[in-house]
Amino acid sequence: MNITCYIVDDEYHVISTLREYISEVPYLELAGFNSNPEKGLEEVNKLAPDLVFLDVNMPMLDGMDFCQLITTATKVVFVSGYRDYAFDAFSHNAVDYLLKPVSHKRFMQAIHKVISFVPMLGKPSTVNTFSEITYIYIKHGVKGRLIKIEFDDIYYIESNDNHVIINLENENYVAYIPLKNVLPQLPETSFLRIHKSFVVNHKKISHIEGNMIILKNKTILQLGNTYKDSFFKYVGLSVLKTNK
Repeated sequence: MNITCYIVDDEYHVISTLREYISEVPYLELAGFNSNPEKGLEEVNKLAPDLVFLDVNMPMLDGMDFCQLITTATKVVFVSGYRDYAFDAFSHNAVDYLLKPVSHKRFMQAIHKVISFVPMLGKPSTVNTFSEITYIYIKHGVKGRLIKIEFDDIYYIESNDNHVIINLENENYVAYIPLKNVLPQLPETSFLRIHKSFVVNHKKISHIEGNMIILKNKTILQLGNTYKDSFFKYVGLSVLKTNK
């Protein structure tokens, strides 16, 4: 499943940021972009992308008027430096409203919302949604090579400055992307932040001893104080209790 995207914004640095975010998500495909809203509208109506990231305040044609002139089933995520237009945006059936500067986390939250509209975008109803995706791809080795990694094969992910190390049972891979950009692409039902440097797949936990988490491959990870309460709150949901 690919979701085709188009960007219309008169600020080039915003276009650059959104292009980068889109390129990091395997199931997103950039159909095009334009800083000129009139030319952008022409292309959106011609290409019929699934989604358009649309600036609100633009010369010649503002985002609200642009939205009304779209003749395809394209969904809209508005992008603005002002909160004031949010009500109008949702009255135009916008999927989401992003405030500039757009963070990667907020961008991914918007994409998750968009996915719920995928069957309405003309896609077959049998395609997988994001919640069913069980893998990620990372760039590795020679240029153009992508390695597919199943979530269930990951034991833990370690953050190291501007890159992460994805640890499997008997091997690991380095991905040159900060941990904060990896987290939104991991299923929250499987991966838990336990330390500023570690995210663990709870399916791979063997046992817990105090602040030490021991994985099934004998790896020992330290539980950080910042994440201790949330971790044990999560674990506590599955602890067997005796009735008194």
